[in-house]
Order: sequence, then C-alpha cells, then structure tokens
Amino acid sequence: MPESAFGVDAGGTFTKIAAVSGRGKVLRLEEFPTDPAAGPGDFLERVIRVLELWRRHGIKASSFGLGLAGDVDHERGTLRLTPNLPGWQGYPFAKEFHQRLRLPMVVENDANAAVWGAYVTQLERRPRSVVGVTLGTGVGGGLIIDGRLYRGATGTAGEIGHTRVAASGEPCHCGARGCLEAYVGNYGIVRTARKLLRARPGSGRILRRLVPDLKTLTPKHLKVAAQRGDALSREVWERTGEMLGLGLANVVMALNPDTVVLLGGVSRAGHWLLDPVKRVFLEHPFQTALRHVSLGRADNPNAGCVGAALLAREGAGR
Repeated sequence: MPESAFGVDAGGTFTKIAAVSGRGKVLRLEEFPTDPAAGPGDFLERVIRVLELWRRHGIKASSFGLGLAGDVDHERGTLRLTPNLPGWQGYPFAKEFHQRLRLPMVVENDANAAVWGAYVTQLERRPRSVVGVTLGTGVGGGLIIDGRLYRGATGTAGEIGHTRVAASGEPCHCGARGCLEAYVGNYGIVRTARKLLRARPGSGRILRRLVPDLKTLTPKHLKVAAQRGDALSREVWERTGEMLGLGLANVVMALNPDTVVLLGGVSRAGHWLLDPVKRVFLEHPFQTALRHVSLGRADNPNAGCVGAALLAREGAGR
C-alpha cells in the first residue's frame, strides 16, 4: 500500500479517521462516536488505538492532520473555544499526538479541513475563491481565497455559524443569541420542529408516526417526512433554508466568491434546504455577486478527514 497521510475529523457527534493518498483517495476509514464528555485524553487514546492497529497492518503515513470543531489555535495546536466539545479547551493536542505518533502534524478547524478536502477532491482547485459551510451538530465555515486556505488574523476566519442572523434570537451553543447555527445546526432545526409541533397539536401527522418519541427527532427524520408529504416538516426546511440563505447572502456580499459549497449531514436534505436558499438569493436586490456565485453540495461525506490529511501532507495554507 502506498504511503499515506492520516486525517481525523472530530465533530461534536462523530469522529472519522482516514488514511488518505496524495490525491485524496481514502485508503482506510473508521468512525466512532466522539463522546465529548469522556474528555480529550480519552479521545486521543481511541484515535491512537486505531492508528497503531493500522500501522501493524502495514499502513504507513508521512504526516497527521487533526480537524477539531471550534476555534483552533493553529500555531499551538489547541482549542481556544469549542461550543460542541465542552471541556476540551486548552488541551495540547499537537504536543500529545506528536509524542505518540512521531509524525509531522497540523491541528486545524474541522470546517477548514472539510472545505479544503472538497476544494482539492471535488472542485479540483479550479475556483479561486470558495466559501464552504459545514452543516452538522454545529455550523462551521472555511474560506479559500486565491486558491489558498484563509485563516485570518487570529485563525478564526470563516466562523460563519456564529454570525448573527436575528437580533435577540434563539440561543446558540456558543452562548450568544441569534447565531446562524442556532437555526441551521442540528439542534436548531430540531428546536424549530418541536416548537411547531407544540404550537399545532394536530399537525405533522406523518412526522409523528415516523418518530413517536420526539426526544429522538433528527433532521434526517424531517427529510424523510418531507419526502412523504408532511407539510410541517416541509415548513421546517423552508424556515431553515431561509435563515441559511440570509446568512450565506451576507457572506457572498462581503466576499464575492466564485463558489459556495455546503458540507455535512444537514446538507443531505438536498432541495428541501437548497430551494429556499436559492429563493433568498434571487430576492436580494443587489444581484451582481449572487448571480455570479455557484451554489452546490459536496459529494464526499469524508471531506473533513480527507482535508485534514491533505493539509498535513501538503502544508497547504501555511
């Protein structure tokens, strides 16, 4: 097997680990629940066990990339703030992983890694300016400017999920109110659905049959119910897409990118999510940037771990 790079994508709910070729092909893949409550040390040990097993089976790597959900200090390899990995702030990920693996490594924001993975493997580095948005437990973002990953002055560039779309709006996991994440992250979408269900006891019959215990409700259930004709679920996606469209339109007006690409589990809602986003774009009176931009969805569900591996291998954006 050719020498690869290891890449890890640690989100608020699941972690993916991959061995990745220089061209971005996944050679080996493993997934497990992140379990943030168990702490970063436990997480490190679980990752190390997987990689040591792979090494015993002959999978060699020249570098290691770690993508983490939150505000990453790229230089120190730590998390400064992480709404969806509570208690992981300040843990010396770069130091601890390097001591165990003895590999050159990078620690990156998970959305930056995912956007870089999509940029290299799907967009083939063609657009010069790309905004990527990861839609999952939280909402992250990554920026490609002139073909390079842009981190900003403090490494915090691209935190689209924590831009405000509603004054004094719904509470966000970061502690603020009205953030984009509070409406289009997993918990925000489910919150919208539960509010509508409580306000309209006789509505959402298809959804209620699909998920009798609403404590287990997920965006995936809402997609299935919408496909089966549930009007309330379709309204949830309409509201979600409108808020996402508002947030994206603001970013497009500020940065004037060639491409906006959506990644993560929520993006698999497809046209239920994208149609209202496109309507928001079309209704905006300032059309130059919004007509130019290409809006689409990433095909690769493993873009996060692939991007982390490629960033480590290539030193991209350094």
